[in-house]
Amino acid sequence: MASSKVIIAFIPVLHEGYRKFLERNKDAQTLYIYGGDIVEKEFPHLQKEIRALDPEVMKLAIKSLSIIEDIEILDQDLLEKLKGEEVEIILPDEDVSRDLVEKYFQDKKVTFDKVFLRWDKHKSMEERPVDIDQKISKEEFDSTIIKNLESEAEKSSDWWRRVASAIVKDNKVILVAHNEHLPSPHSPYSDGDPRNNFHKGISTDIATAIHSEAKLIAEAARKGVSLEGASLYATIFPCSLCAKQIVFSGIKKIYYSGGYQMLDQDKVLKSKGIEIIYVDTR
Repeated sequence: MASSKVIIAFIPVLHEGYRKFLERNKDAQTLYIYGGDIVEKEFPHLQKEIRALDPEVMKLAIKSLSIIEDIEILDQDLLEKLKGEEVEIILPDEDVSRDLVEKYFQDKKVTFDKVFLRWDKHKSMEERPVDIDQKISKEEFDSTIIKNLESEAEKSSDWWRRVASAIVKDNKVILVAHNEHLPSPHSPYSDGDPRNNFHKGISTDIATAIHSEAKLIAEAARKGVSLEGASLYATIFPCSLCAKQIVFSGIKKIYYSGGYQMLDQDKVLKSKGIEIIYVDTR
C-alpha cells in the first residue's frame, strides 16, 4: 500500500510565506496544524507567540485559501496515530519541526521545506553572509582606517573576540574604540566568562564586555560630539544590539571588513537608510 503524503506545521499566523509553502506542497492529502496540547506539551515556549490565532480559527482561515481540502488540528492522539501509519511527511525547516521528527518520525520519509516563515531558534542563531545591496570599497582611505583598526583591536583583552571601531566625520577620525571588559579588562579571567555558557550569537546581552560600537556612541554622547552624518568603521559587522543603537545615533554609513549577519542587523540598518560598505583590504 502506497504511503500518503501529509504536511505537519506550526502555523500561528497566515502570511504570504505560509501560502507559498502550502501551494508548493498542495499535493499533500492532509495538513496537520499544531493544536494547543501539542504546543503545551512539546513546545511550551511557543505559548509566548502572541500573534498566534486559536487553531480552530486558523483552520478556517487556511480552508478559505482553497489550497488543501483536508485540514486537521494535531493533538497528541493524532500524533501517536500518525506515528504508526505509512505516511510521507513534509514540514517547514524549523526547530520545532526537526524536534518533532526526532521524537516521533525517525522512521518516516521526511522532507524539510526551506521556506522562511518566522524567526525560529535555528534561524535566529544562523550565520549568514552580509548581502543587502552593499557597496564594496577599495579606496586607500577606507583601507588604511580598517588596517589601523585591526591594530587597535589587538588592545582588547578579549582573547576570543577582538573588535575595533572608529567614527569618521569630514574625512577625519574623531573617535576610536575597541571592545572592553568591565569593570576590569581581566574580569572574565578572574571571575570566569559568562559567555562560556552560551554559543556564539545567543544571549549576546549577557556579557562582561561592551562592544566597540556601543562604546563609541556612549563616548560621543559624553563628549557632546554629534554623530549626525558620521561614518562608522568597524573590523567586524555590527551585532544586532549595536545595529539598533547605530540607527538612532545619526550615523549614516557603515564600513566593515569582516564578520557575518545574524538575526536582523541588515533589516534594521536598511530600514533607517544606513549605507553599508564592505572594505576590501586585499
